[in-house]
Amino acid sequence: MLLHDVSQTALAAAVLMLGLVMLLELRSFNRVRRSVDINLGRVFEQLEMLRAESRKMLEAQALAQAQAQAQAAALRAAPVVASSKVLAGDRQTIERPLAAAAPIERAAIEPTALDFVVAPPIDNDAYLNASTLAARGLTPEEIAARCGLPAGEARLLASLASARGRREPPRDAAADASEPAAAAHSAAGSARG
Repeated sequence: MLLHDVSQTALAAAVLMLGLVMLLELRSFNRVRRSVDINLGRVFEQLEMLRAESRKMLEAQALAQAQAQAQAAALRAAPVVASSKVLAGDRQTIERPLAAAAPIERAAIEPTALDFVVAPPIDNDAYLNASTLAARGLTPEEIAARCGLPAGEARLLASLASARGRREPPRDAAADASEPAAAAHSAAGSARG
């Protein structure tokens, strides 16, 4: 009898220890998940900042190109008055035989960090529309086709929306559940009066 009681006590202690270990594992899993969520949010903030910075760089580059083209057009349109020395120099080059110009040696240009191909900036409205479509459950291919996003960004938006849907309880179901209760309450109030 004593042996039976000791074995039952040992079994109960083992089950209790197993339950405690599982509880601690679940708690650590929740901590890891929270940490990953925080770090993932930071990564996406940094990506958004990089995207905004590249958009500013592209706009500045386009502005600089437009100014350079305007200056070149202004120089072409400006009247050129030739001096007598220039005309005399032109006569000499016409009179003597043309010789091949010596090749100009240029130093090799090393690539910089700014020499990368940047995708065109994404319109904010298109990005918001794409995130709304992803929240509604559309496939990444449909999102990419409708909003003009790259397929990778559409897949990313769809996976983020599905992750949010798993984490947050659906708001519509809670509203739908409260509507019959509110209708029953108002019907009971009107029946009393």
